[in-house]
Amino acid sequence: MKHYLLPLLFACLFSPITSAKFADDYYELTIFVGERTSDSFEDDEDLEDGEESFEVDFLNDASAGAILAWPFDFNRQGELLFSHSSTEFDGDVDLDDMEISISYLHLGGNVAVSGGKVPIVISGGLGIVHLAPGDNSLDSETRPSVNLGVGARFAIADDVTFRLDARLYASFFDSNGSIFCSGESCVIRTNSNLWLQGEFTAGLTYRF
Repeated sequence: MKHYLLPLLFACLFSPITSAKFADDYYELTIFVGERTSDSFEDDEDLEDGEESFEVDFLNDASAGAILAWPFDFNRQGELLFSHSSTEFDGDVDLDDMEISISYLHLGGNVAVSGGKVPIVISGGLGIVHLAPGDNSLDSETRPSVNLGVGARFAIADDVTFRLDARLYASFFDSNGSIFCSGESCVIRTNSNLWLQGEFTAGLTYRF
């Protein structure tokens, strides 16, 4: 099913996000906090003799980040998104330090699909995900990723908006590949091309 998400994700990436000229040029800065939920890493289907099957999950944990937005046309904005979360490995893995930090840096945009007092916005972007385990036996991983989100905005004042978002991140890994390898040691493998995370956030947006 994950493979069918790719066309939908890329369909929501917009035309090149470059700043357009407006009589009322502005920027919007959003600071948000939220909660992340994660897909699991599953080991290879074809295990060698003596290898035991295992599955690595991630604990659901808090996230925080920022979004810088600028006008593109009358109902679209460009966006630069950064989102960070510190969580822990869970499942059949034994490490001295189970912590791992997961950060996204994406360039994309959003489009308003409904107006009124509570505008609904669809967003998307592409960039990288950086996974940094705390355990010294594991190396960090930086992989390409995309995101697709939907959100609602509630005006508080002329320049301040309360924002709710739900966002899906999809990160690309080598099928049947090893990850977090340190030297010749590879503790975790995955048999999937995609790794998914969901994020639910609330934030305040200031226009300047």
